Amino acid sequence: MHFSFIKILLKQVIHFLLKETSTDSTGHKYGPESAERRNMVSQVDRTVGYLRKRIAESGLESNLNLIITSDHGMETVIKTNEIHIRMVENFTFSDIQFELLDYGPNGLLVPKEGKLEHVYTVLKNAHPKLHVYKKEEFPKRFHYANNSRITPLLLYGDPGYVQFNKGEHGFDNEDMNMKTIFRAVGPAFKQGLVVEPFESVNVYALLCELLGITPEPHDGSLEIMKPMLYLPVRLPWHPKLPEPLTLRVTPSDPFPGVINSSWVSALKASMTYTGRNSLF
Repeated sequence: MHFSFIKILLKQVIHFLLKETSTDSTGHKYGPESAERRNMVSQVDRTVGYLRKRIAESGLESNLNLIITSDHGMETVIKTNEIHIRMVENFTFSDIQFELLDYGPNGLLVPKEGKLEHVYTVLKNAHPKLHVYKKEEFPKRFHYANNSRITPLLLYGDPGYVQFNKGEHGFDNEDMNMKTIFRAVGPAFKQGLVVEPFESVNVYALLCELLGITPEPHDGSLEIMKPMLYLPVRLPWHPKLPEPLTLRVTPSDPFPGVINSSWVSALKASMTYTGRNSLF
């Protein structure tokens, strides 16, 4: 497994960020329902368990808030009835000034001058799983098209319809397999609480509240996150700085804290891993 690990000791308050990417790369390469990805999830599970064990042994449980989350889910790529834009009747890349079509299930097109309507018309109904929009008509719920850098035409495929990898993300965020995990434990969080699904954009406001930071302008809301918190949040202080935590793989400990219910439902529907004291 590959970790990026940042640890900051500031005024005896301990903050750290750990990002694990192997479940993502394994899901892309082998697919989200593959044995390889289940094995990788079990490794991450054991690592999280060991991290919690070391937190407890270091006397930090009453001073440290631990959040486990991710930035997206993963969908199995469908290899039948694929979308091949270059094969669409009456479409030619000679009508395109700029294209970005090789990065996930979404596409950006800048037609040459005078070609916008033609390109839009031939692609609009080219495939039942392909959605093509003019910038001004792109669904508002995506919060995406209102920027000068966004191209005149936008495309996206239905979940599973992309020509790369065996697993992919970046599909419609309303799809259940795009949902993510959120679990939290620590002095700021209520125990044994299952909350309603929420958008990940709200996590920034939560982190700022936990760290006592005034947030920059953002699209999230702390109000949505308050039901999981003991308020007011008190910044954790530790009388002396502990030794740095080291990570090794060992069986996981239970995780009694806050959990996002929607991701668990998606996980149970798509995976069968039931390792001892599983994170899930």
